[in-house]
Amino acid sequence: MEKLSHAYIISSPSKELCIKLATELAEKSLCGAAGKRPCGVCRDCRKVLNGTHPDFIRISRLSDDKGRLKKELQVDQIRSMAADAYVLPNEAAEKVYLIEDADTMNESAQNAALKLLEEPPKGVRFILCVQNPEKLLVTVRSRCVEIHRNAEAEAPDADAKRMAEEFISCIQSGSRSGLLTWCMASEGCDGRKTADFLEAAKAELISALSGEGKRLSMSGEEIMRLIALCDRCLDRLKVNTGTKHIYGLLAVKGIEEKS
Repeated sequence: MEKLSHAYIISSPSKELCIKLATELAEKSLCGAAGKRPCGVCRDCRKVLNGTHPDFIRISRLSDDKGRLKKELQVDQIRSMAADAYVLPNEAAEKVYLIEDADTMNESAQNAALKLLEEPPKGVRFILCVQNPEKLLVTVRSRCVEIHRNAEAEAPDADAKRMAEEFISCIQSGSRSGLLTWCMASEGCDGRKTADFLEAAKAELISALSGEGKRLSMSGEEIMRLIALCDRCLDRLKVNTGTKHIYGLLAVKGIEEKS
């Protein structure tokens, strides 16, 4: 099993990409599977992905009394995190803290974080998401593994795009047996891969609806129905519905019954 560091700095011009990579790292840390991690299907993996795992804690900038984000992460937030880090995990074997906009910490907050990074509690991991790592103290950076990603890395996953195109092709063919065969062949995919496929299918459908993407041989009403179906499946994934049931729903509802 790959040995993970106790601290990472993930930097990218895209905050969304930083959060995505940090979540993947948290999933690998908290996964309860005995084999390859993350497995994508255990309770811990699913909870990380839908944002409900009690041992995956996100620290973000607070809002002021007008609802606007404050310019900095506050030192008191880091001190509260430090105190919580010594509390045993709730469900998993470890705890993971994701610090968003870590490059907005002032020097006091960074020094408070440095104490944790120098002597981290056992079984606790810290992930600092930044757009500009140069704003972090050299001492903070020296105690973390740094991961850099360009915004271009946000390109859709090739497998997810392929699955989306195959699914939409099955719908356009109008063949219920063809759609059922495809869904049965895909039902072994884990939760992450299924979510990526559904998001890719939504993106393809939305692009077609707006006229910017590939033209599809279906009405705008039908495209809207399929977008809603993808959203319904994504919502079910968030409450730990098994992927077999998701593909079953797609097989049944993918092609609209003619009255």
